[in-house]
Amino acid sequence: MRNIYLIRHCEPNFPDGLKCCLGKYDLSLSEKGKIEAKKLSRYFDENRILTLISSPMARSRETADIISNGKYPIVIADELQEIDTGLWDGLPFPEIKKKYPEYYEQRGKHLSTLPFPGGESFNDVLMRTEPCLKELLEKHEGDLAIVAHACVNQGLLSKWLGLELDNAQEISQAYGSVNLIEEINGTFNVKFAGKRIEIIPTLEQCDEMLKKFNVSEQIIAHSRKVMELALEWTDQLIVKNFDLNRNLIKAASMLHDIARAEKDHSKIGADWMSSESYSLVANVVAVHHQLPLYDETHITENVIVYLADKKVQECQYVTIDERFEQSRKKCRSLVAKVKHRQSYFQAKKVEEMVEEAINNSEYGEKQ
Repeated sequence: MRNIYLIRHCEPNFPDGLKCCLGKYDLSLSEKGKIEAKKLSRYFDENRILTLISSPMARSRETADIISNGKYPIVIADELQEIDTGLWDGLPFPEIKKKYPEYYEQRGKHLSTLPFPGGESFNDVLMRTEPCLKELLEKHEGDLAIVAHACVNQGLLSKWLGLELDNAQEISQAYGSVNLIEEINGTFNVKFAGKRIEIIPTLEQCDEMLKKFNVSEQIIAHSRKVMELALEWTDQLIVKNFDLNRNLIKAASMLHDIARAEKDHSKIGADWMSSESYSLVANVVAVHHQLPLYDETHITENVIVYLADKKVQECQYVTIDERFEQSRKKCRSLVAKVKHRQSYFQAKKVEEMVEEAINNSEYGEKQ
């Protein structure tokens, strides 16, 4: 038994940012696509493979290069290139619908046999990719990853899932998504399809990033204290059946103040986390200073990190009143005082919500 990770390449760099029909039209990755590929690279740090296989097209090869980062040999398989979209290649979809309205509609109903004008059908693609995959599996042992394309993946997955090829596009294949297939003696069992990978850093990785961004020992000590308090609440709430991601809270607590030396540190810290491909952590860091309205009435990872930060002044536990009394003295203008007051009321409201949830056994049922 072995695992096959079938991956769709990450987001390409569309001209002027406008999506178009992509077949042989070759594009490199966008900046967002490169970040998506970094996530995949981290994913395969934990899910080890022996071989990485790629379509010859630039968007796939670049995805594979970033995933590998020198760790895995990359094998190029020409037969895994995307479906030939013929006359539609590189055209924006609104233009295609306008020029070929009837053919566009019919092709959507008969994907398996009706080819792109001057191009391939889904059946044509499957006829070349299946023998290619069989040969690759015979040549390479152990777990492997394949970076290919939407239509290539959808055709293979349809076969393995026993679906009609005409319905192949019902299988979601977002940019950078992963399909896990268990292969046993030529039998393919799809464990999951179209999964978007989100990575949460370990404490060791958090420490590495804090060093990378030159965060002071004082801020790191504060962050550890915030993490301790946040995890204490998290464990109490999980017992009461609250759906909280403990690892996310742990990492976000450690990294929430990573840009504290910068102006608008919540936004900059979130940007840094996004650039490191930790988008889930970035979302929490972005709102740790001011919560969106939704979080005022729902206990989320955002709420836990936000409140723990408010209850820790440097490395000392404080009350909300003590924390805001100290910061109030810094407010000079009327606008600043009004904003400070609003922030105070939000913190008190959230504190009351969390305390009630921890102390009231019926609270979780009301959420």
